[in-house]
Amino acid sequence: MKVYISQGHEKGIGLEVLFKTCLLMSKEELSHLKLLAFRQSIVDTLKALKLPYKMFNDGVEISGAFLSVHWLSEVSFSQSFTSLEIGMRLCEAGGVLYTLPTSKDQFPAAAGHTEYFRSFYKKPELGMFFSSPRLRVLLLSDHVAVRKLSEELTEDLIHSRLNQALATLGEWKWKVDRVLVSGFNPHSGEGGLIGDEDDRVTAAITRLKPKFKFDILGPLPGDTMLMEQRSPEDLLVYLFHDQGLGVFKSVQGFIGSNITLGLPYPRLSPDHGTSFGLYGKNLADHRGCSYSLREAIGMLKRFTHGKNSGHQS
Repeated sequence: MKVYISQGHEKGIGLEVLFKTCLLMSKEELSHLKLLAFRQSIVDTLKALKLPYKMFNDGVEISGAFLSVHWLSEVSFSQSFTSLEIGMRLCEAGGVLYTLPTSKDQFPAAAGHTEYFRSFYKKPELGMFFSSPRLRVLLLSDHVAVRKLSEELTEDLIHSRLNQALATLGEWKWKVDRVLVSGFNPHSGEGGLIGDEDDRVTAAITRLKPKFKFDILGPLPGDTMLMEQRSPEDLLVYLFHDQGLGVFKSVQGFIGSNITLGLPYPRLSPDHGTSFGLYGKNLADHRGCSYSLREAIGMLKRFTHGKNSGHQS
């Protein structure tokens, strides 16, 4: 089993932060990685970084660090989408998927990674989860226009996505102390004075409580919910994208992992985008990639150990 890395957008900073991260990794860590990429995209990035490199049939050596590469040649829609498709197939046979950043126009339906996964696997309940040393955040919706949020965030959607996320974290043996769920309206609706949408949150939580041993609390005012956190193992659940990511990135910056919950395999990525304006300038900060890629390796080891343990028993 490997951590399969999709190359991301060829004009983004994904390959740059990956190569910078690889230079800081041990041989043992690097042995768990396989990059799925196009030769010219790798060469262009390494030249911009002014790093010495050697190309081989099975990988690339960068300043003495060897990274295994599955070389790609034929493009299906876009380079990043081609790499992603192959990574998905490989992970379905066993592995962890790590996706470097790309843009929505690189997907056939102009979707992001999470939307594409939901469509491809026919699992609308897939969750967008963010993990960091101090904070864990789950979003119950992602790239949705504000005017459509009330229509999308039904009681059933809130219930299904939260249920899927908590079930997946349980399967992965990730400790959850408490679950804090935000309200929809400011101040959780002021008891109905600002709208009744928060009744959906209450109803969804009521349905979930008998299924799990930890406390599930809410709806809580989104602006102060972070103050209710007691430990890094508390899960903060926000109903929409910027409501949660504004908090997460204010606390963690880009030191975190974007994780999809509910796929047939774990999928992680750095918590930042393509940063096209930094491409080729050797200025991209690799620390977010370093954190999340090591988290992917740790998850691979846990899965591999569990599989081997099962065979031994």
